[in-house]
Amino acid sequence: MNREQITTEQRSRLAVIYIRQSSSYQVTHNVESGLRQRNFVERAIELGWDQDRVLVIDEDLGESASRTGKRSGFEQMVAMTALGEVGIILAIEVSRLARANRDWYHLLDICSITGTLIGDEEGLYNPKEYNDRLLLGFKGTMSEAELHIIKQRLVEAMRQKAKRGELRRRLPAGYFWDEAGRIQKDPDEQVCAAIDLVFNRFVVLETINQTHLSLCEDGVRIPVHVAHGKGLEWKQPSSGQIQRMLTNPIYAGAYVYGRRQTEETVGSDLKPKKRLKHVPKEAWHVLIKDHHDGYISWEQFEKIQERIRSNRRGIEGPGAPREGNSLLQGLIVCGRCGRRMSIAYGKGSRPTRYRCAKAREQTGAPVCQAFGARKLEQAFEKILLECLSPLGVEAMIEAAKVYAQDNEAQQRQWEQKVERVRYEVDLARRQYDAVDPENRLVARELERRFEKVLRTLESTESEARTHLGALEEALSGNEEQLLRRHAHNLPT
Repeated sequence: MNREQITTEQRSRLAVIYIRQSSSYQVTHNVESGLRQRNFVERAIELGWDQDRVLVIDEDLGESASRTGKRSGFEQMVAMTALGEVGIILAIEVSRLARANRDWYHLLDICSITGTLIGDEEGLYNPKEYNDRLLLGFKGTMSEAELHIIKQRLVEAMRQKAKRGELRRRLPAGYFWDEAGRIQKDPDEQVCAAIDLVFNRFVVLETINQTHLSLCEDGVRIPVHVAHGKGLEWKQPSSGQIQRMLTNPIYAGAYVYGRRQTEETVGSDLKPKKRLKHVPKEAWHVLIKDHHDGYISWEQFEKIQERIRSNRRGIEGPGAPREGNSLLQGLIVCGRCGRRMSIAYGKGSRPTRYRCAKAREQTGAPVCQAFGARKLEQAFEKILLECLSPLGVEAMIEAAKVYAQDNEAQQRQWEQKVERVRYEVDLARRQYDAVDPENRLVARELERRFEKVLRTLESTESEARTHLGALEEALSGNEEQLLRRHAHNLPT
């Protein structure tokens, strides 16, 4: 259509100039694009709109047009159009308005009903007219297809680079990219020792929760990346950090791409929504074993993952060890219905009993079966001790050795922590000695820093002595021999 076909009634409404750029980088650096879009105010005036009837909507700067329902400016424009307040919508091109057909055709339908025109650099369009609507629909489809092609090229380029193990992504604590584009271990001995301690502690305790509690009780700090910056800082670990460390294959020397993939779902507002979801190992895009030096082997990593999976309580396994004094807590399954049985601890002289009451809780049916725990646990204990008698003491000695190794790892970590603080003290002393004493503006600040790290050293050494003094020593040779002499009497 041409400008002569614009009606007086349409000019009596608002002329909306919709301005959008896809990212904050474009807003900051692609300044010319923003100026071109704002110049459409003059275009609206040329088409016959008064300047006070021109509305500029720029709330969506830095927002992608492919995100449905995420643009407040676009939603405001659609609402005003639906109310009949807009006579024409102007944008530099169709892709500025929408790159998703759902949004685009919704806007076209509303414009067709309210008689709102659409304009871009190439011309004016009336969505009520068949030819104009056909052309607008084609432009919208091409805009969406263009975005898809651009994304596909970028994604495939990233995957090809990832297949060679060269795609650089942020690495967890304990690794860094060198100048040649290779993944290298952190040269800091304290960082490596802290990561080794986490994995060794899990091997002993076998649950993420117990590993986390044990590390916190021992005052262990682990290295984490500083937010929005480079470098590491030492923090008390959270359970989530321990889980991410234990489940990250990079610590097993593997390069992985595609552990989390985008999944499209329908949200509670019945709109499409995307989220990242962890996928099984078979669905990873790239898995390159022995890509770099690992803190553990791939076989150890798989054993840890299997242990974590078995700790999840469910039908397929017993789950992690449960709280309670019963020997078979969480392990008994009903032989009649196959449901896991619960345990009821008696008060006072009342005995402990196992009960299968799931059907009663779910449907109101009677209790399937219930029995006392004492005889069953005594029978199980007898069978267990008979099986363990030949190996029981050796296993105990081996466990003591593992515990002693863990003690040595803790001792090394505290020694390294003290060594790091002593270095900071020496650095602060050298800086203080190097300054001109007459320059009090600088000397006072360096003196304050020197005194601060001295206090930190004193508290760190005191904390190290407390923790190291609480560590148990390894079994002596005489103690091991004493255990072996009692091997024939394991029940005692």
